[in-house]
Amino acid sequence: MKQLIFYFFLFFILFSCSEDDKLPNPNVYEIRNIGELSTTEYTVGKIVQLDDKATEWYKYGDRKILISTKAKIKAGIDLTQIKEGDIEVSGTKIIITLPPAKVTSFSMDSEHVHTEMEEINGFRQEFTQQEKNAFLKQGEAAIKRDIADTGILQDANDNAIVFLKDFYKNLGYEEVIVQPTTLSDAP
Repeated sequence: MKQLIFYFFLFFILFSCSEDDKLPNPNVYEIRNIGELSTTEYTVGKIVQLDDKATEWYKYGDRKILISTKAKIKAGIDLTQIKEGDIEVSGTKIIITLPPAKVTSFSMDSEHVHTEMEEINGFRQEFTQQEKNAFLKQGEAAIKRDIADTGILQDANDNAIVFLKDFYKNLGYEEVIVQPTTLSDAP
């Protein structure tokens, strides 16, 4: 009799669990706690060239300078930008709409700035440090202007998709669909 009650109790427990009890973690918006997720890093080199010919009558000669520099650029997704409704759950299937990738870090280390060539002739003076810094700012602006052409934002999107698919599969979701917001879709 005790065995019959035991088996009945076991049968009751096993079949009373609904499918919803077996679903993955329902708090899918926890991913926002990660914050900014940098998924890609590029090192970009730039050469800044200036040919400063004398334009005033009292200056005789020319100056030329060639400066090389490198910038480290990181890009990724700001997961805090995931809004309610950007994640849809249906059983063990989850669909996530990502915010667009963006540059998360940009740095130009002075250690990677080199004067490759400096040529001065006539009665011209050498380039001042202020002039060199102004040229470097032009190089920095050119690098920032050309960031989209490097493909870093697309790589950041692709890497974030891989990360999120693995993340949610580890939480128990069997089908994970990640839809990136393209830059043209972004506000």
